Amino acid sequence: MTLLLTIVLAMAVVIGAPTVGSAQDRGAYFGAAAMLSTQGSQRQGTAPSLPTSGAGGTAIGATLEGGRMLTTRIALGVELSLPARFTALQETDYSRVFQQESRHRDLVLSGVIREVLLSTARVKAGVVEGIGLVRESTIQRRRDQATPLPTFPPVFGPYSDQYSFSRGTLGVLVGGDVEIAVTPHLALTPGIRVHFIPRSDDPSEPGWALGLSPVVVRGAIGARVTF
Repeated sequence: MTLLLTIVLAMAVVIGAPTVGSAQDRGAYFGAAAMLSTQGSQRQGTAPSLPTSGAGGTAIGATLEGGRMLTTRIALGVELSLPARFTALQETDYSRVFQQESRHRDLVLSGVIREVLLSTARVKAGVVEGIGLVRESTIQRRRDQATPLPTFPPVFGPYSDQYSFSRGTLGVLVGGDVEIAVTPHLALTPGIRVHFIPRSDDPSEPGWALGLSPVVVRGAIGARVTF
C-alpha cells in the first residue's frame, strides 16, 4: 500500500508540474481504452494430487492512463489495467476425481515511461516500459466425484460455496502504442502491453497449483486527450 501511494503521489506531482513548450507537445494527457487480455498456463507437476492442466484464459477489460510529456519525445505516466476475470477448469485425478473452477484476474497499476520514436503531423508511434504493482485475485469453487466407484466420464456432485484468495507482487511491462490524431487534442490509441509477473514458487500457497503463466499479453484500443 505504501508503494501504491508513492506511485500515485509521484504521478500527481509530475502531471501537475509546469513544463516549457506547446500544450500539444508537452502537456498532460489522459486516456481510456477497451482491452483484451490473454495468458497461458502450465501444469505444475505429474503427481496424481496435482491438476492435470494449468489455468489460463482470455478476458476483456479496460485501461486508464494519465501522464505528462517531459520533452517532445519522453513522457512519464501511470497506467491502470483492469481486466475482467477469465474462467478456467482444472481436474485432479486423485483417489477420487475432483474439479476446481477458477475465475482469475491480474490487476496492474504501473508507472511507465513512454518514448516517441516516430512523429508526423497526424501519427506518433512509441515504446513503453514500466514497473508496478500486481494484484492476483482468484475466486474458486470445487466439485467432487459423486459415485463411490470411478466412472468414465466422471459424474460430479454440486459445486461447493465459492472461496477466494489473492496475492500481491511487483511486475514489469514493455509495449508500444500509436497515436492517430483526430483533432489537435484527441487521438485514437491502439497499443499492446506485455506484462511479466513473477508467480509464486511456494506449493503451500493456494494459487500455486493454478500454474499461471508469468507472461500476460494485453492489446487495447482507445482514446487519449492532451491538454
